[in-house]
Amino acid sequence: MNINTVILAWCPNFLFSTLERIKNSKLGYRFAKGMFWSLAGSLISKGLGLFSSILVARMMGKAGFGELGVIQNTVGMFGTFAGFGLGLTATKFMAEYRVADPVRAGRIRGLSSAFAWLTSSLTASLLFVFAPWLAEHTLAAPHLADHLRICSLLLFLSSINGAQTGALSGLEAFKTVARINLWSGLANFPLMVGGVYIAGLSGAVWGMVAAAGVNWLLNHIAIRRECGAAGVPYTYKSCWEERGVLWRFSLPSVLGGVLIGPVMWAANALLVNQPNGYAEMGVYNAVMRIKQVPELVLGMVMAPLLPILSEQFGSRSHGQYNKTLKYAFTLSLLVLVPVSLIQIAVPDITLMPYGKEFNGNRQVVQWLMIHSIIAGLFYPFGTIIASMNKMWFGWGYNLLWSALYISCSYLLIHARGAEGLCIAFSIAHLVSCLLVFVYIRCNNPEYLQELPFMRLAAITILAALTSYALYKSMTPIIAGSITTIMIAIYVIYIKIWLFNSSELRTESDYGIINQ
Repeated sequence: MNINTVILAWCPNFLFSTLERIKNSKLGYRFAKGMFWSLAGSLISKGLGLFSSILVARMMGKAGFGELGVIQNTVGMFGTFAGFGLGLTATKFMAEYRVADPVRAGRIRGLSSAFAWLTSSLTASLLFVFAPWLAEHTLAAPHLADHLRICSLLLFLSSINGAQTGALSGLEAFKTVARINLWSGLANFPLMVGGVYIAGLSGAVWGMVAAAGVNWLLNHIAIRRECGAAGVPYTYKSCWEERGVLWRFSLPSVLGGVLIGPVMWAANALLVNQPNGYAEMGVYNAVMRIKQVPELVLGMVMAPLLPILSEQFGSRSHGQYNKTLKYAFTLSLLVLVPVSLIQIAVPDITLMPYGKEFNGNRQVVQWLMIHSIIAGLFYPFGTIIASMNKMWFGWGYNLLWSALYISCSYLLIHARGAEGLCIAFSIAHLVSCLLVFVYIRCNNPEYLQELPFMRLAAITILAALTSYALYKSMTPIIAGSITTIMIAIYVIYIKIWLFNSSELRTESDYGIINQ
């Protein structure tokens, strides 16, 4: 009995026709297959990650959890330099060449791996050396210096893991990635919670390092096996011949990350340097953990998107590209918008699992959920930019986003604390993403011709405003109940929009069209 039989056997009647349409569509089935395996491991691993973060927050309190959040953000900021965009590079080019030119795909894998080891080693060394200065002069917490030094190991392993996962995604080995995520999530839970129980903040940091080590080992074994199965040589020989991809793709990617990572870290530093700043960061970090669960799940679900779009863009298959985007926008909206709407209407439910110390701060929850809705509307555009090789434009987008975010943070944090940071986050994302939409619409309209983006945006904005109005005028139970009904209507509308398109029911245009 295979997985298709199990799914069909347990499928509710009202979803059966939808599954049949997907199964009968080559493009839909390819996307759904990759999505399923990406989602399967992600749900368990991210669910355990959320559960462990709730337990850790309860054990450490707001200030301690805020310190852990700042440490993680610092590692993330340095990770931008260490990763050098190599995970995205491996995904993009291995997807393009794994069938057409397996030898070249093998060289690109070797180049991304070798360069990841180099950049990770250098950046981890810098974090180790400058940890005392960072802790004292930017985080106003000299006692965090040793923890940051320990995290240089986490930085090293996490950056290499990014390149490894990118290579697996480029091979479309999503079932393997799902298994790795599952086992990594199962390992992370006892390591984090047990570490905090035994040694507090130090234990949490060592737990994260150990979990990253488990992830690296599983990735390493998987890549060798998947390369062999795909006929892609696992070698470093002649990989320097492909160095051009570092300039065309990796460099603009990392330069964009260099803008975003340090700017986000600087905004966080502005917050923790305010009175009661680490407690405010603790609340922000707690809400972000809840917010990131559907976003991380969406990221895993969307893992097949870049390989598929890259192949379709390379073959100039406009029709297939449009259909893939329909699936992508549908998933993006359905994963992020409903959970955000309910938290806008009843924000108290978000912080309830963390205990009384985290109560209140409804505006922090609502502004971060507004950002999540904006992300749901625009999520696929980042992949569109990458699939079209427009990474230098992507760098310009990141420059604008960074300038807006740090400027708004500087103006708002002093008066509004964590809420100001959330408002800045939403403003920067909305303005910069609108410009991306206009750019693609003007320069490559044929790839968006079947996407009624403005209509989807209008309906989504209306739903968000209605949720907030219910929060202001109703009791939480009534607001939540009405919002739930509204979400059901929203989901039905999106489903009708997707599957009423005749293109998704037929295979008449699976050849290359619109040449």
